[in-house]
Amino acid sequence: MYHIRPNLIVGFHGCDEVVRNALLNNPNKIKISRKRYDWLGNGMYFWENNYQRALDWATEKYQRGKITSPAVIGAVIDSQSELHQRIFSSA
Repeated sequence: MYHIRPNLIVGFHGCDEVVRNALLNNPNKIKISRKRYDWLGNGMYFWENNYQRALDWATEKYQRGKITSPAVIGAVIDSQSELHQRIFSSA
């Protein structure tokens, strides 16, 4: 797959189960984080090719009381897509 389309990235997002289900049911309604302390800027963060790290992230948030049910959603991200460019150029 990568030798054909090197701009594809497999990513995993650690989040609450409610967020994961909302993304599955409404994939065109992505909530972009715009907090002033987002360490890589505005956007939605994904762990590249690492499901376990995304789950660890969600579990850490659960242990701090920030979410109620740790979950992970995966995505194939096309780094050349218009949506990707629009999200990251508005950061």
